[in-house]
Amino acid sequence: MFQQLKSWGEANGLTEGNWRRLKAAIEFHETFVCNGDLANIVHPHDFEDTWTHDLKDVPEHFSNPAQYQAWRNILISGLEAYSGQISRKSAVQEEAKDDWLRLRDWCRERDFGYVHENSLLALRRIALRLDIEPAGVTQDWAEKAQQGLEASQRALFRSGVAAFEKARAHPEIREEFGLTETQIGQLQFKPSPNEEQPLPPRFKADFEEWVGLLAAGEPIGFRGRRRKPVAEATLRQYRFAVAWYWRCFAVAFPGQFNPETANLARQFVLEEISEIADKTKGLQLKPGMKKEYFSKVLPFLHQWNPQLVQPGRGKKDKDEG
Repeated sequence: MFQQLKSWGEANGLTEGNWRRLKAAIEFHETFVCNGDLANIVHPHDFEDTWTHDLKDVPEHFSNPAQYQAWRNILISGLEAYSGQISRKSAVQEEAKDDWLRLRDWCRERDFGYVHENSLLALRRIALRLDIEPAGVTQDWAEKAQQGLEASQRALFRSGVAAFEKARAHPEIREEFGLTETQIGQLQFKPSPNEEQPLPPRFKADFEEWVGLLAAGEPIGFRGRRRKPVAEATLRQYRFAVAWYWRCFAVAFPGQFNPETANLARQFVLEEISEIADKTKGLQLKPGMKKEYFSKVLPFLHQWNPQLVQPGRGKKDKDEG
């Protein structure tokens, strides 16, 4: 059986890895079948008719149904490659494919690569969730779609859009999938919450003055000595923490658009901010991260209230009440 298929494979008809699997399947079959009538099978349909998918009893040479199905699938793929004919199994799978999977296959045929395929499939997952086919991917859609994604998803989405643009550059792909020649171009980066709600003028001025001291090295005593300058990475952590603190304050105390910094340095304000953060989407942090953020905010606010402590310790600001 499969003598033509075996000769073709040995003449480099398949890539090395695929041929090893196919050859092993053929030789496994030769150990238990000696039927001259099957020697010239070359069409996948003939094989599918002989070795059906839903055998009631798995042939005794196979230890379980999974081994039989794996062997059968390898030989079907080999016969498809050799004959150029599509099997019934593949026809059913092809019919079930959406345009995104068909686009993936077109890109595979052009050797776009593994990374490109993964990026395209990441875009597919988001697009299908929004009921969008490849022809519906435009710059306007992409800009709106990325706004509703988390940061990690936005990175995958952007990679997917870049992979889609590479596919669009091929005229035959554009024609097959009804894609326009208009490129999506560079997507705008979504502003961070801190950029959408910047610090108010007075609070910002006090904070920038303090950060400037940290960057230069805070003075120590009266002899002109200074502490070691704080690293830029640490300063960035202070900025994130204070920006988060202000966003929490704005939710907890709406209407205070440009408060004195001293008003943000009260113990009851910290307690209220801590509670608001826990129940407000976009402000919630894991306990460890929230504690870390407060540890960055407190040294700055200690200039106005040295008695401030982490929220939840039961201490109250003397100004409270």
